[in-house]
Amino acid sequence: MIILSFLMKVKGLMDVLQSRLRRRRMSERATLLGERYNFERGCLIILQDGSNKEDIELGEYVTIYGTISSQHNGRVKMGSYTRLGRNSIIRAVDSVVIGDYTAIADNVVITDNNNHPTDAKFRRKMKEDTLGGDMRLWKHSPHAPIVIGENVWVGEYARIQKGVTIGDNSIIAAGAIVTKDVPANVIVAGIPAKVIKSL
Repeated sequence: MIILSFLMKVKGLMDVLQSRLRRRRMSERATLLGERYNFERGCLIILQDGSNKEDIELGEYVTIYGTISSQHNGRVKMGSYTRLGRNSIIRAVDSVVIGDYTAIADNVVITDNNNHPTDAKFRRKMKEDTLGGDMRLWKHSPHAPIVIGENVWVGEYARIQKGVTIGDNSIIAAGAIVTKDVPANVIVAGIPAKVIKSL
């Protein structure tokens, strides 16, 4: 019993130390606007092509399980009390703004760009560039800002595309692909996502 109690205390101490190390690592890659965060094991912030910690702003009480990726100074702002679920990713070359109290479930993709250019000749040339080469960067693809309002709930496996604004308090159903603006206080579902109910 004494050994079990000791092991539990050691585990608790190790958890606290790992949490502090994750916070330090994240503070080197993002601007933290508060004091309290929950950076879970496996969360990542990736900065490429000139992006820096000023491009990522995290409000207080943000919980991150997934990945935030910025290229070419793409801005990501997560308001206070927001959550990014496991295996979820935010990709920014323009900007993604997420309002306070918004919850993003697991396996969600939020991308303000097409990832690849639509021009067939450019894509062919891009394949000849090295894997980390300039031609493969998102800045060469069509992109537009995303704004997700406050208290929005984004269900598992949803995808939010470039140029979309989602109104406050709305719900994006699991598996929905959002390609157009969503008004406040509605539920959208489907491919492409359409309003199915007012709240």
